[in-house]
Amino acid sequence: MQEGTIGELQTICFNLTAVTERIRNETNEAIATNDPVQVIKHYDKVRLATASIKEAREALAKIEENLSREQVPSVMRAHNIKSTTIEGVGRVSLGTRWSASIPEKQAGFEWLRANAHGGVIQETVNAQTLGALAKELNEEGLELPAPTFTTNIMTYTSITKAK
Repeated sequence: MQEGTIGELQTICFNLTAVTERIRNETNEAIATNDPVQVIKHYDKVRLATASIKEAREALAKIEENLSREQVPSVMRAHNIKSTTIEGVGRVSLGTRWSASIPEKQAGFEWLRANAHGGVIQETVNAQTLGALAKELNEEGLELPAPTFTTNIMTYTSITKAK
């Protein structure tokens, strides 16, 4: 990035930190009114601001990912560079990360066990599924037994735009 771009980004980050502090104060003021309409309107503005910042951050992250996974490796390979040290940056090298999945779990587990790799199999329960079960049991007047399970209930606010 050019120095002007870096300076502008640093200014934006500084200003975002400062405005976040103002928003924190305004949040406390809105809460102090104890007026549900005012608190909810304030929350909605914060939610929309967060979404806007998230969108910009995600766009920057996509640029970073493209540079990391495609552009830098391509340029380094074109120049036959496996590793280099760049002043002001540090040591740069290309790494690889493998990933794999098991679309057919039963067949995959059988293959792993048959080929002496059963130790990589881990029995898991999806956290959202377990939470849904806890809710379902609660609605039936039952609960997951403690201390084997811990159950937490989180309240959150949902806003659906009026048409």
